[in-house]
Amino acid sequence: MPPTSHRSPTARRRQAALAAAVAATVGAGLVPGGPATAADPSSGSATAAAETRAVTLRPNPAYQGEPFQGWGTSLVWFANATGDYPADVRQDLYEKVFGPDGLNLNIARYNVGGGNASDVAPYLNDGSAVEGWWQPVTEATADTPALSNLYGPDGRPSTAQKLAFLEQWNPEDPSSYDLTADHTQRWWVDELTRRDQITHWETFSNSPPWFMTRSGYVSGAVRPTNGTPGENLLPEAEEKFAAYMKHVTQYLEDAHGIEVSTVDPFNEPNTTYWGTDIDPATGRPPTTYTQKQEGAIIQPPAQNRLVQDLAAQLAQEGTTTDAVISAMDETNPGLFMTNWNAWTDASRATVGQLNVHTYGTNDRRRVRDLAKSTNLPMWMSEVEGSWGGNVALGDSPGGWDRSNIANGLGMAGRIIDDLRELEPGAWVFWQPVEDAYKMENGNGGWGSIYIDFDCNYPGREGMSNRRLNDGDSPDEARCKVLTNQKYNTVRNFTHYIRPGDRLVPTDDTKTVTALRADGTGATLVHYNDTATAETVTLDLSLFGDVAQGATVTPVVTTKSPIEDVERNALVEGRPVAVDAATKAATLTVPAGSVVTFLVDGVTGVAEGARPVVDGGEYLLRGDASRRFLTAGPSGALTIEDLRVAAGSGAPVAGQRWTAHAVPGPDAGADAGAGQNGHAQAYVLRDGDGRALVGAGGAAARGQGGTVTATALSVDEALADPAAHWVLTTEDGVRWRWVNRVAAVSLDVSSARTAAGSPVALWSSNGATNQVFAPMPSDAFDVVGVEPQEVSTLRGQPATLPTTATLRYRIGETAQAPVTWPAVDPAVWKKNGTHTLTGSGTDPFGRPYTGAPLTLVVGKITAADPVSVTVPAGTTAAEVRALAPAVVPVQVATSTHRLTRAVSWDLAGLTDAALAQPGTVAVTGTVTTPNDPVPARLSVVVVGQATSSHLCRDLAGASVTASFTEGGYAAARTCDGSAGTSWSNWVSAGRTADTLTYELGRPAVVSGVAITFAEKAPATAAVRYRDAAGQWVAVGTPATNPALGTPLTVALPSVRTTAVQVALTMSRSYTKVAEVAITGAVPAPSSEAGLGRLLVDGKDVASFSATTSTYTVDAPPSRTPVVAAVPLDEDATVVVEQATAANARTATVTVTAPDGTTERYTVTFRSS
Repeated sequence: MPPTSHRSPTARRRQAALAAAVAATVGAGLVPGGPATAADPSSGSATAAAETRAVTLRPNPAYQGEPFQGWGTSLVWFANATGDYPADVRQDLYEKVFGPDGLNLNIARYNVGGGNASDVAPYLNDGSAVEGWWQPVTEATADTPALSNLYGPDGRPSTAQKLAFLEQWNPEDPSSYDLTADHTQRWWVDELTRRDQITHWETFSNSPPWFMTRSGYVSGAVRPTNGTPGENLLPEAEEKFAAYMKHVTQYLEDAHGIEVSTVDPFNEPNTTYWGTDIDPATGRPPTTYTQKQEGAIIQPPAQNRLVQDLAAQLAQEGTTTDAVISAMDETNPGLFMTNWNAWTDASRATVGQLNVHTYGTNDRRRVRDLAKSTNLPMWMSEVEGSWGGNVALGDSPGGWDRSNIANGLGMAGRIIDDLRELEPGAWVFWQPVEDAYKMENGNGGWGSIYIDFDCNYPGREGMSNRRLNDGDSPDEARCKVLTNQKYNTVRNFTHYIRPGDRLVPTDDTKTVTALRADGTGATLVHYNDTATAETVTLDLSLFGDVAQGATVTPVVTTKSPIEDVERNALVEGRPVAVDAATKAATLTVPAGSVVTFLVDGVTGVAEGARPVVDGGEYLLRGDASRRFLTAGPSGALTIEDLRVAAGSGAPVAGQRWTAHAVPGPDAGADAGAGQNGHAQAYVLRDGDGRALVGAGGAAARGQGGTVTATALSVDEALADPAAHWVLTTEDGVRWRWVNRVAAVSLDVSSARTAAGSPVALWSSNGATNQVFAPMPSDAFDVVGVEPQEVSTLRGQPATLPTTATLRYRIGETAQAPVTWPAVDPAVWKKNGTHTLTGSGTDPFGRPYTGAPLTLVVGKITAADPVSVTVPAGTTAAEVRALAPAVVPVQVATSTHRLTRAVSWDLAGLTDAALAQPGTVAVTGTVTTPNDPVPARLSVVVVGQATSSHLCRDLAGASVTASFTEGGYAAARTCDGSAGTSWSNWVSAGRTADTLTYELGRPAVVSGVAITFAEKAPATAAVRYRDAAGQWVAVGTPATNPALGTPLTVALPSVRTTAVQVALTMSRSYTKVAEVAITGAVPAPSSEAGLGRLLVDGKDVASFSATTSTYTVDAPPSRTPVVAAVPLDEDATVVVEQATAANARTATVTVTAPDGTTERYTVTFRSS
């Protein structure tokens, strides 16, 4: 068995060499000295900048996946190519792929080769011509021609001979099989068996044998000059192919002593790209090695028949394998669902496991929901990819550079997105080993490990045949194993999330979390693909128990230099204590990194982590509409404002839903997770005894469905799967309800938000109109009203507030009209304090009382400091124009503020004073009916900050699209992840669309990098908005931009507030993964000083921003209230009031926009 430890041997060895992997903090403050980096900056790894972005990660253990089966790979090309390599090279490669210090994979998919006819000249890529197990006829006689000979006397394919071979080939006869076939791939089977490394074996096919195909070739049907190739499996060969798959699986088990768990007769069967090119001069495939691999289009009707043929084979008496059918390994989830919806119920019933690839990422959630509906295990059974370098992280452009950290970050993003949205039971590579020669010469970054696939040519063993042909010396052509940064980052997952662990959601799209199988804690893997370090807070409050001594240990991977590409991988840092009070730990991690957080000492599930309990009564509020799921008299479902029953004030029956947990493993309850399983289903009955019942969806081979409230008893509903609703989440915060039978989600039709909008069913797409948050039915009972205060000058009646802030039981607030009793006119004529109590009606029509209001009448006693923030180099004249004309002023000791005109003394302000970052103080005067009051203006001068992704990094930045496919929001192009995308797909196609990026403030923009995913547009162009508000084009549009590699457009450092990307399509669609806008904006201020410090509304005597500790006399019977105002209006102030528990010492923490903090204390001394 593979190691089950969650401490990587590699990381353990490196721990001693670590100077400082990650700067760590507990609670709120950074340790002195600030953040540190995970590797020597001189190595080229990204360093942690002084400025960091705050990120909070909160895993939710109340939604637990099935025990994770692990990480795997297809053996395919690399095993076929390398199984007879020199022993030392082969063992080195084995350790990289399966060894405990390598990828440590535990799942293997054996490729049952099809194999071309014996006399077909090699034409497939090195390694991809996998031998078939069929026994060729090698001895021809006058009466028995060589039936394996595909070619007739004229040199052209002979269908008659092919069919003759098929006719005579008996799959039930052992002599029809070459049991010595495929010795190279089978060396890997033997070695994996010897090491006891594999927990799950699967056999699969890329293509049937040549004589079972229409073309006679295992690379697909003949590709027409114009058009796409068609199906390649002969209908008359289907039963024999099914038998072939079963018998090879059994021979493999018998010969190698393994147990195959699943067998899949397909690989991406309903695509359009499996085809065989034919040289018109020869009538044969050209031997230029340009055709990649075996592959066969098998469309849904043939798939339908084939799985039934295979099921019949596996059910035959005498069958020795216990393998079940897995299917259908389609290219992407959307196409998978197309196939599945075309299958008959009988064919669906043959499947024991769902296999899907994610080369396209659309519709992951549909397959996730199908797996829960069918109660079948599901794998993400194949993906790979290449992500071009990110120069902002120190990478070079292109794909081959093995030191490019962006390639590793891209794969980390793909893994996390798959685990979050798809919830697979296992995650499997296409193959992590790629042909080094091919990748190097093609500037590609597929794979994590590289070796030449042509090191076994006779007489040239151990050397690359192609490199020797290119003129390399034998030493230069010597075959060796290489790795890249993807190899480094992948191990952050495969070393620490191990078989048996349970995946749980986290409220961050760049993080995946798993609960350890041994119950000792949790593992989080997080990636930061930005050029800015992150201050990451792990919020562990949703765990039931955080033990004393609980810790978080970071294991960090950052960019390594090309001369030592594994130097900065899996560097284990020092453990950080989890704060017992806050149940949190904060760590600062580097830019361009993947970090595994090993959390020790957290267990269980906190009360309330799962928003539904068996028997609880709830309101279901739509996230997009803020309205409530409501069953009408006819049973139709709509969203409505909260309706209350006359007299009781409680929600009406059609809005109150009681949840009844469906028992048993089919409802997601299992021994490990109980009702915290990710497939746990509930019955939802309203106050009138009607249960939600769904229909349509996947059960009707579609995406839409209906939902009605139907009169059913609890027992009747528990017995009816159409009344079962799986509570689903991707982040542990937003919850959706998926019907068990229909496998589609509750959905407000057309994403409407108005009251009365209908609710139906639609395929899960991640949109907010499918989120219905469960809330206790008394969640919106009013439990209090926020106090208010109003101040005014003597003799001037105050304007009273027209609204009050209500506090609901759930913790939310709402504004409601308020009525105050009449105020005696005498109140306004005398300094003093008076109180009023108001009343009104809440937004749901219920009366409320007890709204407190304090009236303060007096004179102006002080003015609060104000500020303006400007970049260095701003002129004094520009500051004069920016100086505010009014300031907030205080009446008596009131907390309320009036505004009054101010006069500033700006005569002495010079350009020189504004040349460098710092704070310049300007004094002013407020004229009052009494004595003048001094005022202060802080001119906060800041430097320039550069960003490689303004839309993501700027607060207030936003993006809109002229058109968006549901579930593919334009905001995805600003999230820093190449694994998410905006899409404009629609069945009719699109011709033009724009993405508009509002920066929220002026910025100097110098470049735009656009990354396309899945489908590129015909043209792409960049524009910026000029000072007159007009769009200005930059250069000429780019035509047919590449996928994966960013399209970079340089701008002449223009000052703008918005950038636009204009796209054209030919009645098609496009997907944009990222639009990274590079530019400079004013840096955040570091000013964290206080401008005022008040005790019970009065300024502390002798206060100075440079003095941090104060003592004030106060009687022991009462502790005064402390308040404070910062010098920089953009800074935040948090006051921890004095109590007996903190020795009557109040602490004021000022946090500057850049995160700099200052603390002030006020200790109250008994008098």
